[in-house]
Amino acid sequence: MPNQSIVVQANQTWSDTGILITANSAVTISFQTGAWTADPQTNQHQLYGPAGNAQIIIPPTQARYPLVGAPMGALVGRIGDNPVFLIGAGPTELPTGQSGNLALCINDDIHAAYGLGLADNLGAISVFIYNSNTLPDLSTALVHEPAQTSPAAPTTTLGPLEYFIGTWTNKLTDTDGLPYSYNVMPLPQVDPSSPTGYILKNFAYYEELTFSAIHGGAPNRGGLGTQNCNVLLYEQRVYFAEGPNKNALVHAENGSLLFINDQPQILGPYGNGDQAGIGNRTISNSVPPTQQFNIIKQVSVPHGNSILAAGTYQKQAGAPIIPALSTLPEGVVTTQYSQMDPVANPNPSYTLNPNQALADALLTAPVTAFFTLQVSSKNGGGAVTNIGFEQQHANVEMYSCTYWLEALNNAAEFTQLQYSQTILMRLPIGDGFVDFPHVTSNTLTKT
Repeated sequence: MPNQSIVVQANQTWSDTGILITANSAVTISFQTGAWTADPQTNQHQLYGPAGNAQIIIPPTQARYPLVGAPMGALVGRIGDNPVFLIGAGPTELPTGQSGNLALCINDDIHAAYGLGLADNLGAISVFIYNSNTLPDLSTALVHEPAQTSPAAPTTTLGPLEYFIGTWTNKLTDTDGLPYSYNVMPLPQVDPSSPTGYILKNFAYYEELTFSAIHGGAPNRGGLGTQNCNVLLYEQRVYFAEGPNKNALVHAENGSLLFINDQPQILGPYGNGDQAGIGNRTISNSVPPTQQFNIIKQVSVPHGNSILAAGTYQKQAGAPIIPALSTLPEGVVTTQYSQMDPVANPNPSYTLNPNQALADALLTAPVTAFFTLQVSSKNGGGAVTNIGFEQQHANVEMYSCTYWLEALNNAAEFTQLQYSQTILMRLPIGDGFVDFPHVTSNTLTKT
């Protein structure tokens, strides 16, 4: 089905869109623009949107209305001769298993059975009709290391990263409610409707994250000593959990996590001098290097950004205390951060502190032990690089991330992963630039 924009007049009865819906169709309707009224005499001719007048609900006794039990003036739909359903402001998915042409109408006295009917209606609205996004399948790991018995993929040399190995997701069904995740995403936009020079695109999201250990280490040789990088490769996929583009892929990323070991330098190319074969001999007077940071994260984002961040870890008993985190930029109007907007800012309390989503998740199951891993591009020679367009319009200046790897109910395994990630973006606002925190937080379970 091609995407189509349809105008629905308030003073017209059922409008056939000409769009044929089949039993297997997955179609969504979303409000675009306009306003109307079906009851100008009772609301002083004030127009409202396709959600209708919530103060007037059509009673069952007035069965000549298209849909009883729904607000007067709401947008309703019908597929062929099947029952009428409420659309409202949407985005609304059409009922499945029905066939016929899609027709749209205002929920009003279309037969003039109880009064003037459509004759006194005012206004019109437009809607966009499009194919619904398919629910993503998160049952397959995103990284598949080739099978190899020897050398085996290391685990004991990975430190806390050993517990990351595997695939992690948050719940992904339409019946479980929203996951404990949130994304605060400011975007530059020069438009009369966004006089502050930027808009918000905040949302809860579903995620799949796979970590896989490579078969061996990655030594950095330095003459007298060796720094061995024990490597996890990772792949990440993020999908909208709400909003007009629900279930669509919004972010993809890959990279690696490194656990650094400082070691003596082996003798010769394979630890056996110039002799054939492999050994474990080291050079005389070998001195292992010492480094301040032993956790490294390398990130590749397909917007033209590459990130290198360094940090450390610690293990503790009990449950972590998740710190509050401010997302507000300085030097620009921020009122939209605290204003409810079902599309741009659906959860103002999470917007002002995305880490609240993590704190709320901790209330669902007791954490009895945890690792904390913190990395930042400001540590240990870390850096962020951006392509030219990003440098001009959304330059990433700093990256930091905290992971909490958690064991539940006194279990020995660490099966819950929480993180809070901040990307500081420099956006052009007016004649200057403003630094905006782009924050994501999520609670994942190992599958």
